[in-house]
Parts: sequence; C-alpha cells; structure tokens
Amino acid sequence: MLNLIIPSSYTKEINQSRLGAAYRFSLSSFGLEANTTTTLRVTNNRTIREFNRAWRDENSVTDVLSFENSFIDPETGGKYLGDIIISFEKARQQAQASGHSLQFEIEMLFVHGLLHLIGYDHDSKEQWQEMTKLQDEIMEKINNPLRGGIQYNED
Repeated sequence: MLNLIIPSSYTKEINQSRLGAAYRFSLSSFGLEANTTTTLRVTNNRTIREFNRAWRDENSVTDVLSFENSFIDPETGGKYLGDIIISFEKARQQAQASGHSLQFEIEMLFVHGLLHLIGYDHDSKEQWQEMTKLQDEIMEKINNPLRGGIQYNED
C-alpha cells in the first residue's frame, strides 16, 4: 500500500494513479509482497530543507529524501519499507530546466527513493551503475521517458 501525503495545492498537478502504478511495479520487480507499505510525502523546499538539515546535517534544499524504517506491521503482517519525501518545488524546477513534465520528474524521484528504501545506493561507481540500470528499467516499464537520472560525483 502506498500512503500519499500531498497538499491539496499540489494534487491537480500530480497523477496519483501513475504513482500507485509505479509503486506496484517496483514492488513486483523486487519480489516484495503487494501488502508492503511506503509513505510518500510531497512537500515544499522549506520543509525538505528542514529534514535534510535534521537528518543529514546538510542545510540545503534537495529533491528527494528516503528514510528506511523497515519493520513488519503487527496489524497487517505486511512490511513497512519507510518514508520518502519529495520537494514539489525542486521537482518543478528540475523538470522545467530539463524540458520534461513535472509528473515524470516526480515519478523518477519516487522510484529513486524506493530503490534507496530497498537497499540500493550510489556511493561508488559500481553501485551507481547498478542503481541507474535498475531505475532506468523501472522508468521504461512505467512508460516514463526519463533515463540516467542519478548523479554520480567522482570526488
């Protein structure tokens, strides 16, 4: 199950059924049960900056944050993966700069966050290649044209 927390001012610009489909496809791709739960919160730059500062000690706006909180829900018996937060404002800015739709950007950020919750990361070049490949495969399957959306810095 996907718990969506989206302010009413953003709901007209976000196709929630496409997010649900991306979620279901991602779960099945990784062999996770259909009753696996995740929460997606769409927020503004100010709020995501506060989360980024509190949890990552970075005082900057980011596009997506993932908080793994994996446990089995005693009421449903289903797995809870964790929480994903996306900045609507940052996603809109990135979509406009790249010339694609806001919906596609939010879907890509959501899948990226899900991959982190499942255990993928992009700290090394090898991890980055694997995570990029998986993200691109999911994007293709959900008819989202965005590819290569994971940045890798070789510092």
